[in-house]
Amino acid sequence: MKQTIPIIVAALVGAAAVFVLKSGNSNPVTGGADSSKLEQQIAELRKQLNEAKAQAGRVDVIETKTTNTVFTAITTSPEEIIEELKLIRPTGDTRQQSMRNVIHYMVSLTKAGEKSLPAIDAFLKTNSDVEYEARALAFQREREEAADAKARGEEGNSQSGIQGFLRSGFGSYFLSNVVKGMKRELTPQSLRIGLFFVLEDIGGDVAEQILASVLDDTGRGLEVAFLDMILTEMAPDLYKDKVLEVTHDLLINAPTTDGSSLFDEASRMVLFAILMKYKDATFVDAAKTMIITPEGKVDGAVVNYLSTILGEKAVPLLYAKLKDDSLTDDGDKMALGDAVLKYVGTNDDSNAYFKEIMLNKELGRLRYLAPGYLVGGDRSKATLRNRQNLIESIKEDSEDEGLNRRLDGVYTQIEVMIDPSKAEELGGAGGGEGIGGLLNGLFNRGNEKKDD
Repeated sequence: MKQTIPIIVAALVGAAAVFVLKSGNSNPVTGGADSSKLEQQIAELRKQLNEAKAQAGRVDVIETKTTNTVFTAITTSPEEIIEELKLIRPTGDTRQQSMRNVIHYMVSLTKAGEKSLPAIDAFLKTNSDVEYEARALAFQREREEAADAKARGEEGNSQSGIQGFLRSGFGSYFLSNVVKGMKRELTPQSLRIGLFFVLEDIGGDVAEQILASVLDDTGRGLEVAFLDMILTEMAPDLYKDKVLEVTHDLLINAPTTDGSSLFDEASRMVLFAILMKYKDATFVDAAKTMIITPEGKVDGAVVNYLSTILGEKAVPLLYAKLKDDSLTDDGDKMALGDAVLKYVGTNDDSNAYFKEIMLNKELGRLRYLAPGYLVGGDRSKATLRNRQNLIESIKEDSEDEGLNRRLDGVYTQIEVMIDPSKAEELGGAGGGEGIGGLLNGLFNRGNEKKDD
C-alpha cells in the first residue's frame, strides 16, 4: 500500500493538470458551461488527492490466521498502533499470540519510517509502559498475592520469590553481571524498550535525538542500559559520558517508585552493571558508603562493583563487613564471602576467612562446597602452592575426618593442576567434570591466570 500511494497521488495530480491544459482550448462561446463543469471536476480531483495524501501517512497492518491463511488489510495510523500496543497484556495462554501481535505492530511502526516518530516520541514522554517480561508478570502476581493476603489479615510475604531474590545480597550480587551479556531479543522486555529498537531501526538524526532525550529523563536502570547499547551502535562513544552521568545520578538520587515493577526493583543492580561494563572507578568512594543499605542489608550489586573495579584491594573492606556481628542474613554473607574468597591463596584476609569457614562446625557439610575456591580463579603455581599450605594449616586444627578427606582430595587435585604428569600416579583428581565442575563454576568467577 505504501508503494502505491505515491503512484495514486501522481496520477491524480497528472490528471488534474491534463484536464486544466485541455480546458484552456475550450470554445469561448460555450465557456460558461464548461467552466462550471470544470470547477466541479477539479474539486472532485482535489478531494481524491487529499484523501490519497492522507492515506500516505497511514500504516497497513496485516493480520494472519494460521489455519487458512487469510490476510486482512487494516489501515491505521502510528498513533492508533501505539494505542493498540498499550492494551496488550501478554499473560497466560494468550501470551504467545499476544507477543506475536506486539512484534507485528512494532514492525508496522518501523515500516512507516519517519511518520512514526512523532507518535513514538509523544508516548515515550508519558513515561507509561507495559512490561512483557515473563518474570515481570510473575513479580506483579507475587505482589498482588501478598497484598491480598494482607487484606485478609494474613501475613503476606513480599520478600519471597523473584522480589526476595533481587533484594537479597546474594541475588543482586550475581545478577549484577547481567549487562555484560545483554543483547537485543526477538521479543522486547517492555513496550518502551521495543519502541527504542523501532527508533534504532528507523534511524536518522530525529530518532537519535528522541532516544537521547529519553536517556535524560528515564529513571530506570534497565532503560539506561538498553539506551546505552542502542546509542553506542548509532553513534559510537558519543553518549558514553552522558550514560555514566545519568547512571551516577540515578544511584545517588534514586527516583521514588511504588515497588510494583520488576524493572524498577532491578534498577540499582543494572546501574552498577553499567559502571562495571565501562570499568568506571570514579564512583568507588560513593559505593563504599553503600555496601550496607539503610535497612541493614548488604547490597550485592555494590559488592560486585567494588570487587570488579578494585580487585584484591577490595578484600580488606569487604572482610571487615563480614566480621560485623549485626550481619545475620546468609544471602548477605554469601555475597561478601564470594568476593573475598576469590583471592584465597594470595590474600591474608581471604585465607583467614576460608579457614574460618572450614573450621566452623555449625556450617556442617556446607563447608564441603567452599574448597571449590581452591581450584579456580588464579591458577598460577605460586598461588596453588599457597593453597596447599593453607590446606595443611587447616588440617592441623581440624578433627573432622570427613572434612580432612575432602581437603586431601583437593590437595591432590591441586598437585595434578601443577604437574599434570602426576595424574595417573595420583589417581586422576580432575575436578572439571560433573558436580565438581558445577561447583567450581559456581564458586570461582574470577579471571583465571595460569603460568606460561
